[in-house]
Amino acid sequence: MTKLNIFLICFIIALKGFCGEINQNKEFQAFLDEYVFKLADKSKSANLATWLLETTGSKEAASLSSSLNTELNLLFNDEATYKKLIAWQNAKSITDPILERELNVLIRSFKANMAPKELLEEISKKESELSSLFNNFRVTVNGKKFTDNEVWDVLQNESSVEKRKKVWEASKELGDVLAPKIIELVKLRNKVAKFLGYANFFDMQLELSEVNKTDLLKLFNDTAEKSNDAYKKMMLGIDTTLSKKFNVKTDEIGPWLWKDPFCQEDPIALQGMDNYIKNVDILAVAKSYYNQMNLNPDAIIKNSDLFEREGKNPHSFTIDIDRKLDVRTLCNIKPHIRWMNTVLHEFGHAFYELGYKVQLPWLLREPPHFLTTEAVALLMGRQSINPLFLKEFFNVKDEEFLKQMGLSLARTELIFSRYVLVMTEFENELYKNPDQDLNDLWWALVKKYQMVNMPENRKGKNDWATKYHIALAPVYYYSYLMGEFFAAGLEKKLIEISHSPKIWNPKSGEFLNAKVFYPGDSNSWDKLVSDVLGEPLSSSAWLEEFAR
Repeated sequence: MTKLNIFLICFIIALKGFCGEINQNKEFQAFLDEYVFKLADKSKSANLATWLLETTGSKEAASLSSSLNTELNLLFNDEATYKKLIAWQNAKSITDPILERELNVLIRSFKANMAPKELLEEISKKESELSSLFNNFRVTVNGKKFTDNEVWDVLQNESSVEKRKKVWEASKELGDVLAPKIIELVKLRNKVAKFLGYANFFDMQLELSEVNKTDLLKLFNDTAEKSNDAYKKMMLGIDTTLSKKFNVKTDEIGPWLWKDPFCQEDPIALQGMDNYIKNVDILAVAKSYYNQMNLNPDAIIKNSDLFEREGKNPHSFTIDIDRKLDVRTLCNIKPHIRWMNTVLHEFGHAFYELGYKVQLPWLLREPPHFLTTEAVALLMGRQSINPLFLKEFFNVKDEEFLKQMGLSLARTELIFSRYVLVMTEFENELYKNPDQDLNDLWWALVKKYQMVNMPENRKGKNDWATKYHIALAPVYYYSYLMGEFFAAGLEKKLIEISHSPKIWNPKSGEFLNAKVFYPGDSNSWDKLVSDVLGEPLSSSAWLEEFAR
């Protein structure tokens, strides 16, 4: 055989392979065109039903939301389609990087739902029931009902230890109502995970989110160890201050003396901040802040539900209804610095959803992981107690007050990090064994990480079950701390590229749009982080800023 013949044979083989790859790409694209059309339509309907449920709390909305979300999940429950996707993956015949990422996203979505339909339907139904219970529960003390905002007001301002304790304890009564239902749901989620070959739901969620469990726990353990001295020193100051303020011994300090029900905010933050904000239009401040980044929130505000109302979810969240610019936030705004933080935070999520590259396919118009959108939202929210922000937007001129607010920001970051450690380890253990004494586990972890003692009368209670995320945003909280680490690195980067300590400037907005929002889910989260920061995710920037 001549060299020419050999060359021709090799050329023909290569050409066939090339043509085969083109055909496979075309075949997969044709599948996507048909499948994603149905998926996008059902997703929009389910999101609208969720929005209706969260803004009304009605039983009818709960039923509709459950039904549509079940139908949405079942679109990922077709075994023949899943086998076809796996065949494409095993053949390695999809060569276009965008198509390859879409295949990756679909396979992970399908895998999470390849369980018996009746099991998925039962989970969806129970989640909707829990959502309705959360939305309609009101703390009641001596016949008086308190909204979530009013509970926070008590913990922020009440001087009577007895009154604070009564309201705090009443806020935990929800746990006794929810705990049995949550445990049932945990066991159902574990059934799905075991059916799919995982040890439990916690492990499954991490793997399907492209997070290595060993790496995650090591990162968190290292961060806890490296920040431990700073945290102990801070807690000594907190206990001393609370003891003097409420005229109690340090061993009598209970979680009701903190400023929030879960001990995840700075309990000795200066009271005076709300005096600056009581006559301020929070939405106007948020709009001015984002406008300076060339980000206009008018469309977000128009579509959102922003003020407190009976039956409405008392918390806050952002939802992308259709991945076509209908992005909404739910808030319950009151004239408190907490809500300034929350509005900036939720608008950060919203701008992330609005910033994807127009040409991205529907499947990739989302963050590669919760942590990347949380990083943006957390970074935006924390500006609410940044002294530079307070000077510019609230005209605060008292330098000592501003200094104390800066110290409060550092305390807030350390405190919140410890609460995330509690949540992460609790969920890890919860899904390993939901039949253990979960309240003892909860308070043991609160003692270990937050250094807050379990009150005497909490034995046999279900305080753990009052945390919304455990029931309805499972295996999510770890994303906040990973997001904080990314946010700290991102803030350094924004200051560097804009040559300004104020991140609310056009160069920051341009960088966020181009480097963080624009790519969507076209790459894995760790690739995005490395592209943005120039190095893998670590806690180094966060430790440098807050745990010195």
